[in-house]
Amino acid sequence: MGQIFHYILTAVVLVVMFSVLVAAHELGHYLFARVFNMGVEEFAIGFGKPQLVTWMKRVYRVPLRSGEVPEIHHDEVSRTDVEASIRPPEDVRVIDTPEGQVLEETTRFTIRPWPLGGFVRIKGMVPEEDGSETTIAGGFYSKAPWQRLVVLLAGPAFSILAGIAILVPLFMIEGTHKYLNVPRIGAVRSNGAAFKAGLKENDLVKSIDGVPIPKFYTMNKIVRDSAGKTLTFVVDRGGKELTLLVTPELEENESNILDPDLNVTREVRKQAKLGTEIPYTTETISFAKAASLAVSYPIEAVEGLAGVVRHPSTLKDQVGGPLTIAKVTSDTVKFGIPAILQLAALLSISVGVFNLLPVMPLDGGQMAMAFAEMFRGGKRLSIQVQGALSTIGLMCMIALIGCVLFIDFGRLGHSSNTVKDPPPKKANK
Repeated sequence: MGQIFHYILTAVVLVVMFSVLVAAHELGHYLFARVFNMGVEEFAIGFGKPQLVTWMKRVYRVPLRSGEVPEIHHDEVSRTDVEASIRPPEDVRVIDTPEGQVLEETTRFTIRPWPLGGFVRIKGMVPEEDGSETTIAGGFYSKAPWQRLVVLLAGPAFSILAGIAILVPLFMIEGTHKYLNVPRIGAVRSNGAAFKAGLKENDLVKSIDGVPIPKFYTMNKIVRDSAGKTLTFVVDRGGKELTLLVTPELEENESNILDPDLNVTREVRKQAKLGTEIPYTTETISFAKAASLAVSYPIEAVEGLAGVVRHPSTLKDQVGGPLTIAKVTSDTVKFGIPAILQLAALLSISVGVFNLLPVMPLDGGQMAMAFAEMFRGGKRLSIQVQGALSTIGLMCMIALIGCVLFIDFGRLGHSSNTVKDPPPKKANK
């Protein structure tokens, strides 16, 4: 019964977490679309038909300029909603004002059946053969390229800012981890080399093969170059000295080398590992320090993405699909709300950074096209070029999704590294 409750709780956390993260991302698109007088037909949490709930309506007005079309075709489908519903006629009407005609429209804030996603449907986001999308009043393509660029950027920016906004108070309240450069065993992962040899958390390592171990780095340096070699560990466990034989195991993929102060270096190679965590303590920090640490996360996310490009072999360790996210969420739920909030923040930042990739149909891909139009003096790219870029981008995304799913399913049979600690907060070294 307890396991069933855990699965239900994990599912609820996943749905709520993704709904909030999607809402933050789409809120960026929505707010800046309205700043530039773009019409927004729907702000939806979830996908699919029908609209389950319309929990709010917001009426706005868009000025009608000469040559613009006052109404859109009801069968228009936005890039963000492949199942667009017909817009009710009462949501669009032309009104005469002393300043001229305006288009009065309504944005519907809805909840749809499939909860893991969402969209903001902005008017006129579908390129047409004749370029008529540029004449739609309040339409996306009726605006200047730089305005479209800002609207597209706002989504990823809000995702990143949402993550930072969660992390700052979390770090201040919960504190952060500070790595301890002492020769002590941290949390032990099940079925790792340390677990198999009988090492336990908090064991104090006195020597390895007769070599004194004054700090954690010394142990790390010996172990990382000893794959498959049986080492003699002398440890102190609660005042009792024990001798254990440990055989470090070579990791499957490359990872960063640590320097003597336990800082991550740029040197990357395969290393032998014990299957333990670095020991740490928790310390409280100021707002300024918390903000600084929170801001470092998106920077590291960008660096991690660049690292995958430089070292494709690290892809397996750097990405995770729906199965990995579900597994991590399941593990994280065991450690309570702070751990869940940190996971949500990291996912939000990851979503923001990923969406900046210059590949269609991601925000970054559309931003790249807006950049191109800016350099062309506002001249639109031909429908053929747009179509070709969209096709190439879609093929890239399908290939990436395929790789991620392949990695995900591959992890199903290698889930031996059970979580011993909640997701680590940023460590001050």
